[in-house]
Amino acid sequence: CGKSTLLRALARMLKPSRGQVLLDGQTIHQLPAKKVARTLGLLPQSSIAPDGITVADLVARGRYPHQGLLRQWSPEDERVVEESMESTGVAELADRYVDELSGGQRQRVWIAMALAQQTPLLLL
Repeated sequence: CGKSTLLRALARMLKPSRGQVLLDGQTIHQLPAKKVARTLGLLPQSSIAPDGITVADLVARGRYPHQGLLRQWSPEDERVVEESMESTGVAELADRYVDELSGGQRQRVWIAMALAQQTPLLLL
């Protein structure tokens, strides 16, 4: 299979016609979505941001796998989002709308979101 097919299978967007996709020894399609998202970060080649979302809000979405019914937004989440924006050079764009940014700036915002996810595996 090709790279795109492999990435789509890892993202659970494509079920293999034969064989299995394993993550930590378990079939990826049988794992809960949040468990996969805490282990594997995936940044597709062309990502589309929701309309009217700011840079800070999009990067904060990377923290979704770490949220739950009892665990809401924390100072740690805030710190990780700030550090992710700083490390990709988009902190000064935090209040800007993603759809107002240049292509290169958007790419850095998406990378910041993936970094904020804090996964052991990150596929770009």
